[in-house]
Amino acid sequence: MAIFYAAVEDDPLDSGKGSYVLASVRVGTVKGEDGRDRRLVFVGDSAWCERCKTMGVITGGAPVPDRRRLLDVVNGMRRQAVGGDMVVCKCEQHPQIIPVYGRRFKITLDGDGAKVLRRTAPQSAIASQATHDEQFSLTDDDGQPLRGVRYRVRIGSNVVASGVTDTNGRTGRITTDGSERLRLEVAH
Repeated sequence: MAIFYAAVEDDPLDSGKGSYVLASVRVGTVKGEDGRDRRLVFVGDSAWCERCKTMGVITGGAPVPDRRRLLDVVNGMRRQAVGGDMVVCKCEQHPQIIPVYGRRFKITLDGDGAKVLRRTAPQSAIASQATHDEQFSLTDDDGQPLRGVRYRVRIGSNVVASGVTDTNGRTGRITTDGSERLRLEVAH
């Protein structure tokens, strides 16, 4: 099982402090743990990358099927952005969205499909849960990214993520509710 949270305005990028996501129009909002409503972000929206000091475009990339992402039919049939989606800026290695403020909206992927879930726990319970966000980067002996490699991540005997590494050799983001020992399995 893999969990992907909605990307919303002000979510950071993994390119460093000062990077953030922008929403172009108001399609829907998610209330963050800080009590502020933030607009949902869609593929095609922009993000500021502090590392290269440019505005980039959200292109997708997280292994979430399009049919499971919200569809913005009013503004050009755009698909919802989620944590782990990439931003194309001037950086050689494109940064990814880190979902911080939209965690009340999540997409849970099972082995044979996905379902959309919304958290219904009280805000105080959500705030008290520690969350951990991890990602693996696979490289060869020369440090070159291993693209298109099938992988799965396990916690104990449970598969919590699976997919294919992106063009930078990265897996999707793995989010857990606490500190967990993750085991990465790679196909030959």
